[in-house]
Amino acid sequence: MPRTASPCTPKQLVKSQTPRKRFWLLLVAALLWITGAYTAAIAQSSDPLSVEEVLRLRRFGLGTSIAASADGHWLAYATQANQEIRSIDRESYARTGIPPWAPGTAISIVNLETGETRCLTDRRADSWLPVWSPRGHDLAFLSSRGRDGQARLWVWDGQKDELRSVSDVPARAIQIEWTPDSQKILLTTLPQGFSPEEYVKKLFPGADQGAHPEPRPDASTVILYRGDHAQGEGAHPASDPWNLDMVFRDLSLVELSTGNTTAIVSGQRIETFRLSPDGSRVAYALSRRFEKPGSQQVLFDLALTTIATSEQAILASEIRFGQDGASYSWSPEGAAIGYQSGGPAETVREGYVVDLHGSGPRNVTHFPASALDGRMSPAPLWDSKGQLYFLRDGALWQARRAEGRAVEIARVPDREITHLFSSSGNLLWEENGRASTVVVTYDRQGKQDGFYGVNLANGKSTPLLEKGQCYTCSSADRTVVPIGDEGKIAFVAEDAQHDEDLWLTDGRFRISRRLTQLNPQFDRHRLGDARLVNWLSDDGEPLEGALLLPAGYQPGVRYPLIVWVYGGSWLSKNLNHFGLASWGVFNMQLFATRGYAVLLPDTPQHVGTPMLDLAKTVLPGVNKVIEMGIADPRQLGVMGHSNGGYSVLSLIVQTHRFQAAVSLDGTGDKIAGYGQMGTDGSAFATSLVEQGHGALGDTPWRVRDRYVENSPVFYLDRVETPLLLVHGANDSTVASFLGDEVFVDLRRLGKKVEYAKYKDEGHTPLYWRYANQVDLGNRILAWFEKHLQKRMGP
Repeated sequence: MPRTASPCTPKQLVKSQTPRKRFWLLLVAALLWITGAYTAAIAQSSDPLSVEEVLRLRRFGLGTSIAASADGHWLAYATQANQEIRSIDRESYARTGIPPWAPGTAISIVNLETGETRCLTDRRADSWLPVWSPRGHDLAFLSSRGRDGQARLWVWDGQKDELRSVSDVPARAIQIEWTPDSQKILLTTLPQGFSPEEYVKKLFPGADQGAHPEPRPDASTVILYRGDHAQGEGAHPASDPWNLDMVFRDLSLVELSTGNTTAIVSGQRIETFRLSPDGSRVAYALSRRFEKPGSQQVLFDLALTTIATSEQAILASEIRFGQDGASYSWSPEGAAIGYQSGGPAETVREGYVVDLHGSGPRNVTHFPASALDGRMSPAPLWDSKGQLYFLRDGALWQARRAEGRAVEIARVPDREITHLFSSSGNLLWEENGRASTVVVTYDRQGKQDGFYGVNLANGKSTPLLEKGQCYTCSSADRTVVPIGDEGKIAFVAEDAQHDEDLWLTDGRFRISRRLTQLNPQFDRHRLGDARLVNWLSDDGEPLEGALLLPAGYQPGVRYPLIVWVYGGSWLSKNLNHFGLASWGVFNMQLFATRGYAVLLPDTPQHVGTPMLDLAKTVLPGVNKVIEMGIADPRQLGVMGHSNGGYSVLSLIVQTHRFQAAVSLDGTGDKIAGYGQMGTDGSAFATSLVEQGHGALGDTPWRVRDRYVENSPVFYLDRVETPLLLVHGANDSTVASFLGDEVFVDLRRLGKKVEYAKYKDEGHTPLYWRYANQVDLGNRILAWFEKHLQKRMGP
């Protein structure tokens, strides 16, 4: 097994080994790995996973990347301990700079020669986003290690083995970039002149500002919101689904030697930034506005600042980008920037180039019309000759700045190319300097990721690794990392029965070595296997689902079936995700090890009929699993979270086939949900209901009947299924009054319902405090145990 230190106990680094000694160490490690794997296989227990075991989880930190040092000797990564998670809402993030996904994170480094792993930070504070310096032995990261709990920039000096805070300015950042000389670091910070509390007050005028003196009896406590009348040709009323000011911040440059922090861009909505190859200029995306009400399409400006002179310019205005505003990159000589349009309203996704000393953006792709695959538009990558590479329609395309039209250069048969690798954030990684690269592919039929080599000269593709795994499922942003000039690649892999771990391989994937073992507790249990099932909807549409079999499944025995549902999604893609649905209490192996089968069905929906579409797609899938002799028709349960919670309510008002149901953080009332508002005045649900997975297509004033017909609250008198309702009391995505409404209505009707409302918790139970996660997991298990009464038999 890989030798790993405690995630919270620092350990001295291992001295470099001689080649001969290193050979024997690796040989011994390989023998131990083989022996350990064999021993684990024969020692697997048939005991069910406990809730505490699935919650004693470590995973790679969301929003961070696996980072390779410049010399190719080290990898750095952040892991998150589920037991240390706490709820961080948007107001808390604004106040502290700790993102909702950062609590419980710590940073580790692994020596790629010896396999020795060391944790650099303990979990007494949160530490995330590790980034190596260009010189290779300094590691920058963000941490809340200070006394006031503010996120700040820290650096580990690998030569001195020292950790130090390098700036007193609080960070409000999801990016860190080093200058090429390794002397300075660029990141976004709290705007100058703002204290954390003043910053929160600006972003959330209706928020509770904490302990303050009671207002005078004659003092007003009014919070004023305005809906300004739209005027002028083409004007639209404002109805923002979220607050774009959440990225209102400074772009700052920190000198490592002195800690001096200089704001080079002050008080702007800076979504992302990219440092030029020579470090002299910074490009950044400014989120300007939503394109129109009822849409989540954000329009961005692409801006440029020269660091030495503070000269600023707008390179392109009102660009359609995805929500992350990150689809742009520098040319290798730093004279141009390429970008690709994207976002929910974008139907073309063309590629553009802006020459810094020339005219405005030029379309360099002119892609042929084709159906888009629904994926995000990644930033184009460049090669050393100044050619750009784009992904579109599952293929790799190349564009030249002078020609203005893209050419498809590679398409992997029966696969979609989904990810490219970069060597510097801007440049396409080419294997050992040759005109070939490695791409990640997706097999729609097998629901599996793969690695393929692609010859950039002739487009020929070669399979490298493809064995029923997912390489893009991890919480981390960048999960495949080329290392140095040696052609090595680090990647994260998982499948339905094995949680995510980090692996190291050569460029041809001939030999892979596991570098981490994040969760050995899962190796002790016999887990359920996954398979793909197929059926036709009531309208004759071919559908699929991921079916998790009970651990120790025996053909001919019927098992209770739980359906995990989320309307409008293609959950069959989760076939090779560990636990299929998610982590924590949503890890479906929790149920498989207790003798349940679990189905995750595809549930496409159409504008105006999302509730009816659920019955037309899910129930035939349940019939299919019954026909296969796996599911017991007398023992059917259904469960879902968020829109999945709405999906559960939609099903149990249309059918009595389920004997138990669990609806988490969902709504049964499209009209009430449409009108919920955050303390910052944002109205997230309007765009979801009009144009998103709410699928109603317009406002309630124009299609009122659709809102009624697709709201389960108007049909709750039909419910016969015992229902467990769950809601976080501080849910800002689906307000808890929507859960209250369903409970009050069902109680009034005399239906069998329980309502578990968790104080101070937000929308996602995966980020609730540990004690509440334990309670929720055991509560769900007890509910299904009580109402499904697992009667198994032929």
